Amino acid sequence: MSEQDCEVRAGGDIIFRVADGAAILQLNRPAKRNALSQAMWEAICAALAEAADRPDVRAFVFTGLPGVFCAGADLTALKSGDREAAARYREISLRGYAAVRDFSLPTVAVIDGLCIGGGNNLALACDIRLASPRASFAIPAVRHGIVYDRPTVTRLVELMGSGRASHLLFTAGRIDAARAAETGLVDILADDLDAELADFLDALRAADMPTLLAIRDTIRQVR
Repeated sequence: MSEQDCEVRAGGDIIFRVADGAAILQLNRPAKRNALSQAMWEAICAALAEAADRPDVRAFVFTGLPGVFCAGADLTALKSGDREAAARYREISLRGYAAVRDFSLPTVAVIDGLCIGGGNNLALACDIRLASPRASFAIPAVRHGIVYDRPTVTRLVELMGSGRASHLLFTAGRIDAARAAETGLVDILADDLDAELADFLDALRAADMPTLLAIRDTIRQVR
């Protein structure tokens, strides 16, 4: 895939491209509010692996649609009663979260609108979360009988503190962008997400790459 080319994957639910030093993966499933299917997770894992092998990539960016980042997991497999299908979905989603967390370069979630459940987990796996004022966040796992993995819960507690993280998880309540920024769930709140992301990527392009990688590794060790 050449620079600036867009590649459609997972039946059109994923759009992936590399441009100006950034691998950009857009969730593109409007009919399901970007709920993450097994095919989407497989495409995410493949895109991360491809980006890791490209010397021109300095960051990996996740985006959604206007008004919707991700409404969470596609519960079809989990609620079907098919234990094997549910196990396959859980395995690929956990592998996906780990692939984002372990990616060697900075990862960014650009959140405009809904960021729910598995979408929130995807954003948590990233290094940095940029959000618009209309973003909102919730983790309704207790309503669906879903027990979250320890790395995701640990990250949530690191960012928000145990009390706030517990309240979010126990109540399945929704918080707005301002509250998310106040509690540490969002790193940067910006009216113009495109401009904010462009500034961040410009800074990465100006950075010394070995130093950037060393800093990234040190941050991981602290987390």
